[in-house]
Amino acid sequence: MMLGDVKGQSALVVMVLTMTIFLLCSAVLALGINTGKIAASEINQEKAYYIAEAGVEKVLAAAKGGPSWLRNLRIGREYNFLTDVLNGEKAYGEGIFTAIKVKKLAEDQGRTILEIKCRGKCGPSTKGITVEAALENIYPEDMFRGLWLANTDAAHGHIFNLEADAYFAADVMIAGGSSICGNLYCNGFLGLHGEEDGAVEIKGDIYALDGVGLTGAGPFFINGNVYVDDIEKAPVELADITVVLSTTALAGKIPDRAAFPAFLDSGRLGWYSKNAGYCQLPPVTEGTMLFQPGIYFLAGDCTLSGSYEGNTLLVVDGNVTLGNLIKNSTNDSLVILVSGPVNFTGNGAKVDALLYAGEFNHSRSPIIGGSLLAENLAGPGTMNVIYDQNLLDSFRHSSSWTTCFVRIIKWYESV
Repeated sequence: MMLGDVKGQSALVVMVLTMTIFLLCSAVLALGINTGKIAASEINQEKAYYIAEAGVEKVLAAAKGGPSWLRNLRIGREYNFLTDVLNGEKAYGEGIFTAIKVKKLAEDQGRTILEIKCRGKCGPSTKGITVEAALENIYPEDMFRGLWLANTDAAHGHIFNLEADAYFAADVMIAGGSSICGNLYCNGFLGLHGEEDGAVEIKGDIYALDGVGLTGAGPFFINGNVYVDDIEKAPVELADITVVLSTTALAGKIPDRAAFPAFLDSGRLGWYSKNAGYCQLPPVTEGTMLFQPGIYFLAGDCTLSGSYEGNTLLVVDGNVTLGNLIKNSTNDSLVILVSGPVNFTGNGAKVDALLYAGEFNHSRSPIIGGSLLAENLAGPGTMNVIYDQNLLDSFRHSSSWTTCFVRIIKWYESV
């Protein structure tokens, strides 16, 4: 073999090796670049998903306050949340919202079902989420609307002094000495029992599915109309003010004929106990309890009286004894949910609150300035309720989310 041939072969081998190394390095570099691009794309997709998820959370947070746009939204209609609530502010985190739309699918019996569609974008990546959610007790004015009783001792009757509408889930007997300024809505039979020394005076309309009856000597003063679905369900003494509607039309006049709100079933009590921000009453400063925003949960019986300031929800898993409980200003609000009985320390105690009780003892004739929901009434005293619109408005604007519960029905990625 010639020396030149050996040198040529060696040079060729070196060139081949060099080219191979170059190609391998180029491939590794290209693979690294592609891997980096894939990783960056995956990160952008994750961020886009989180942005879409944040849009859903914004809708649910706003909806829990029962806003007017949601109440006015018709079934099946779509609402542009991004444009009309967020005022077109698309920026969020490292990306933007490209769409947030809400559709009301159904609404009845204290429950609203929404379909929420959100799209988020980060870099070139876009992700969409569709959620179907059920919201319960979304409108506080539909619950804390005056007096709402689940059960009453219709045989003996009660004395009602009301400056509020009243809702009765079953039969009720309104005893002599009652004075009511507001409408009466009854899913059963509504009886009026008058006595010579105790008239029944009603300034408002009466709606009763099972009719209206009069017993006793009277007198009866009704400044309003009586609505029934059969003329035979109203006494002849009230014929001139009786209006007959169809059963469907009459039922439609009675707000929320659904079951009495289950504010404190076992599931909700458990949720409140785990998620409450405070587990004891606030300190008293210069004679006033200073409530912080949020939820207070007390396990066991408690006594509550004095003046208060702030906007909050107080949940008590036990019995409550109330004295005078007065708000400091028109901006204050206190909602008290009690699983057990509510009693009072003295006669005629004044309580400024939106109150829910398993049992309400009115033997000492307390005065509720706000609203009362009670499963049962106890005692022979007078039931006094004065509706307080300012208190309800303060609660709705600051804390109504505390009594609204959300259940996710469906959650999936969408286009």
